Amino acid sequence: MSRYELELRLDAPGVEAFEGALSEESGRARANVYRKLGLKVHSNAWVRINLNSANGMDKLQKLIEACKAGQVTAGTANVYEHLDQDESAAVDWSYLYTRTANESFSLGDDYPSYKSSELTAGHAFNNTFVSAQFVDVCERSGLRGIAFLRCRRRGRKHGPAWFAALPENCLGRGLDHRWFDRRIWLREVADHPNKRSSSLDVGQSAFHQRWLRPEHAADASFLQPLLELFPMSRAHDSGLLGLSFVTVPRFWTKAFPDADFAYVPFGEDGTNREGKTMRFRQLMVSRHARRALIDAGLFSEKVFLGVHSVASPEDGVEILDQSHDAVPPMYTAEELAALRSQERVLKAV
Repeated sequence: MSRYELELRLDAPGVEAFEGALSEESGRARANVYRKLGLKVHSNAWVRINLNSANGMDKLQKLIEACKAGQVTAGTANVYEHLDQDESAAVDWSYLYTRTANESFSLGDDYPSYKSSELTAGHAFNNTFVSAQFVDVCERSGLRGIAFLRCRRRGRKHGPAWFAALPENCLGRGLDHRWFDRRIWLREVADHPNKRSSSLDVGQSAFHQRWLRPEHAADASFLQPLLELFPMSRAHDSGLLGLSFVTVPRFWTKAFPDADFAYVPFGEDGTNREGKTMRFRQLMVSRHARRALIDAGLFSEKVFLGVHSVASPEDGVEILDQSHDAVPPMYTAEELAALRSQERVLKAV
């Protein structure tokens, strides 16, 4: 069973929302309520509540009572869904949650490149790049559905080779969470790219309360109290206000490839300032590949973030893999052929 955790910040009544976390008045007001409820601040003004426990639900109700009494006001909150240990072990596919290496890697040049002098220890970076050891494990283990393009090293410092990981198939466009109302979301963000973090044709797993489907409010016992704590009383201009949900991504099983690796879109495709088409893709790993990479000592369990496999999407959830064309890979066949020609020259040096 998935776990749900509420992370929220309280403010003083009447304090400007964007200043609520910083004002001394809010600090005193929230400290009093947090102390009474035994809530420990983990980052600045934020506390966490387990929504799967009776104790957590009791604290949530007492927060509502404190707000009604005018002691505090609910400032901002996020509900996070987490897979439990058994679910994580059983997932079919996982994100490989790689670290970012600042400007060490570049896809914007004519050929992918890296700067070895800036790299710290690791075997995967920036969602796309993997080490020579990663490639070796894949080859020795016979893992399927992935190719590698050797990157060009920038600078004079020598170092181990790095590769762009190029899965052959897409895992799919994903599915919206069953609580998410795509119709309202499209009406509000379709013409405003600054209001969204992904393209319009992929599943949404993170969303604001204004895009919640009210007919599913009974799905979880905590939803109705949360909506009481965070009433929609004003226009939503940013994710800094009100209640947001961050749930485990969902994918349609019928779109799954018969492979050990796959890709999913990462951000929106587009052109850079030079007019070059940029397609950003994130690496997905099957359960078999995850075990091979862990057993080889390259990664720990915690860097793999599992996703839900959904065979039969709920009524009202659009199957984007049926209504849209397949997501193209990071490079077209023609683009990759040109890159392979450069790779052969690179290997010969």
